[in-house]
Amino acid sequence: MYLIYMGESGYTGGSLADPNQQHQVHLGLLVHESQFVSINGEFNALCRRHFGSPLGESGTPRELKASQIYQGTGFFRSWSPEKRAGLIQDCLNILMRRETPIIIAYIDKREFAQAKGREDSPYAFLGSPSEITISKFLFALNMYVDELSVADVDPERFMEADLSIRDYSLVVAEQGKSIAPEYMNQFLHNEVEIPSPAVLENFCYVSSEFSVGTQLANMCSYFARRWLQNPDGAHSYFEALQESRVIQVIYPVQFY
Repeated sequence: MYLIYMGESGYTGGSLADPNQQHQVHLGLLVHESQFVSINGEFNALCRRHFGSPLGESGTPRELKASQIYQGTGFFRSWSPEKRAGLIQDCLNILMRRETPIIIAYIDKREFAQAKGREDSPYAFLGSPSEITISKFLFALNMYVDELSVADVDPERFMEADLSIRDYSLVVAEQGKSIAPEYMNQFLHNEVEIPSPAVLENFCYVSSEFSVGTQLANMCSYFARRWLQNPDGAHSYFEALQESRVIQVIYPVQFY
């Protein structure tokens, strides 16, 4: 079983004109059940190193939010840049050591607004950038899961191979964010081809403060959005995720 922890960054509700959050990113972190315990254990251990206690206890934050750590706000206001950078790097190292796969779908909200506003636009019915971005994410996820299922099959014996499902995948979304349950149903009904049966047809919702995978996915989505905002700038964290083969797919929403 794979748990697909969803992270998101850049969600601005009905506003599409925030120049500091031009893109909305939805990201999936693929954690196999065999890695679940070790990832949680390593995350809890690094929190004890940095804070002296587990998250949520007195004198610690309830969860790790990349924007606060990176910008030195909230709980991290008194931390030095070096100390904050060490915490971020320790978190990302959990994924880089394991080459934990990440799939990214994103949308340019200015392009979304322009597409919706065109006369006779096929996108006029869309209420939120999340709706179409989640559809693109689920499409990319289904393609990736299908590839995983045949990765070890000899190409010369592909037609003879037993392609039964070995690992199902469950998408884990954060409570209170932009991923609505109906987005999965819309995707399933709109796809011409039948999606991979390995991806279960419902989202599981969790609170991020109780989900290590969700916190790590949100952290990665934050740095992905910063990269999209200024791709020619310096983005050491995002580049490290790419170079360590963590980021597997970057899938933009395109309008025609």
